[in-house]
Amino acid sequence: MKMVIMFMPSYTIFAGKPGFHVEDLQVRECYRRKGFGKMLLSAVVEQAVKMGFKRVEWSVLEWNVSAVKFYEEMGAKVLSEWRVCRLTGDALDAYGDANC
Repeated sequence: MKMVIMFMPSYTIFAGKPGFHVEDLQVRECYRRKGFGKMLLSAVVEQAVKMGFKRVEWSVLEWNVSAVKFYEEMGAKVLSEWRVCRLTGDALDAYGDANC
């Protein structure tokens, strides 16, 4: 796979409008810095604007400095006050056990 973007509709209570959530944006290293990532993300953002959406959002790992810089150059604001929360493994499975 050379490049991929996966996104889905979302809804923001804060804005009271739908948006897109970008789940993944990957460009193989040898294809980076050639405009492909910008092309992919721009296509999603342009579609959001056409549909009247008020937000496109995604997560980025703080140690991924090149991705953070790329997103900031695209005009994105990297929010420091939000944290990703995740349930997996035994913690997730425990909810299935509670419904027995």
